[in-house]
Amino acid sequence: MNLTLHITDHCNMNCKYCYQSRSPRNMDIDTALAAVDLSVRSKGDYLIPSGCMHTGVCFFGGEPLLRKDLIEAVIDHAEAIHSESGHDFKFLLVTNGTLMDDDFLAYAKKHHVRIGLSHDGLMQDPVRKMADGLPTFQALESRVDALLKILPDSTAMLTIHPDFACRFSDSVKWLFNRGFRKINTVPAVGDKVTWSDDALRVLEEEYSKLSDWYVEIVSMGCDFSLPLFDMKIRSHIAGGMGINQTCRFGQKQLSVAPDGKIYPCIQFLDLDAYLMGNVFSGIAPEKVAEVMRLGAKEPEDCQSCALRMRCKYNCCCQNMISTGASDQISGLTCAFEKMAIRYADQAANELAKTQDSNFIRRFYGSVLDSENEPMLVV
Repeated sequence: MNLTLHITDHCNMNCKYCYQSRSPRNMDIDTALAAVDLSVRSKGDYLIPSGCMHTGVCFFGGEPLLRKDLIEAVIDHAEAIHSESGHDFKFLLVTNGTLMDDDFLAYAKKHHVRIGLSHDGLMQDPVRKMADGLPTFQALESRVDALLKILPDSTAMLTIHPDFACRFSDSVKWLFNRGFRKINTVPAVGDKVTWSDDALRVLEEEYSKLSDWYVEIVSMGCDFSLPLFDMKIRSHIAGGMGINQTCRFGQKQLSVAPDGKIYPCIQFLDLDAYLMGNVFSGIAPEKVAEVMRLGAKEPEDCQSCALRMRCKYNCCCQNMISTGASDQISGLTCAFEKMAIRYADQAANELAKTQDSNFIRRFYGSVLDSENEPMLVV
């Protein structure tokens, strides 16, 4: 089981595209520990198979480093359980980085906490400001240095604002040059942003530039991850297998609200139709079955689409924030997915055309040693 703990609704920043609600809600430590206990004690129930000996815990907000007390309490509790039973825990923290001091980074390294840093590269200052309106780019420079020195495998998480889409490809390159080797990107969606036709044209130009850069970096044999293109290429190679299995709505990644109620994903907190139980009384099988039924409904428009096996059309979370319904895809999501597939394929075709050995090793796990081997076409 993977748990996302929404430990606070508070945040010390005010980002232009943020769709998270701001409220006084904070998770108390007893609730957080009960969530951990649930993942251990419920083996053999509807979601946790007997013999399962691992739990993933993601600390989420708001800004989770406002609650270092809770984070440390959860990790202490989990490590005590591991010492007693052997049950394994993996920890992830998603943070804006402003409260990420050296002491916490040393703590994160000691306790194997992975860090996802929300940073928009060269789009940072106009979009991601402190609550008092001050910029954050320069303030984070020393924090980025410290993060990559202590935890070099940390992930950069970049959101593309339509007003600054022209900086997207350079922002990815900037993050790469700063030392990040895992860079997740996503276009901003929700009621705070508007993607005009002009902004979409700019974004497509940026995807094309990024595709050219991706060819260069893969050819160099760099050990890096860019899911925007990596996943689309792998989905082709695997015939679509796995592309829509990242969360398995209501089954693999559960979200725990500050009050302990359990929901299938971060966009479904406080929606009664998607309530699956709570950390104190447990998960209700009939509720899980209903949530899985709702999550399995596919957008009608997508069922005959030629790109269906390579598209995240049934990401319920993305659909909910874009359309207000888990089974309805927005035109924007469709446009974003088509772009990602088009320019991932542009890069892959260029690399396959030259039989690039680093490309083959990266995606096929082997190198062609003979000129008699068939050409790989993507």
